[in-house]
Amino acid sequence: MKRVKSNYHALHVLNTAEPRLRKALKTNCNKELANCMNECVLNVLNDDINLSSCNTRNLKKHKAALRKVADRHVSLSGKK
Repeated sequence: MKRVKSNYHALHVLNTAEPRLRKALKTNCNKELANCMNECVLNVLNDDINLSSCNTRNLKKHKAALRKVADRHVSLSGKK
């Protein structure tokens, strides 16, 4: 939670940015922000965050990519 709070503004920008900017931010992010995004994905995969059925359906399409991001054995450049 501490990591999410310290990167709150960067996560907000990622959430509201257009797709081209979002992709550029993700590929050029630092290790701390990447770990923060990994933590958020891991919370979603472990059902620690309550999602609506609509959001769950939308995320099912990206299940493999989300699991790759949350995997500890994948390098940082592979997660970006």
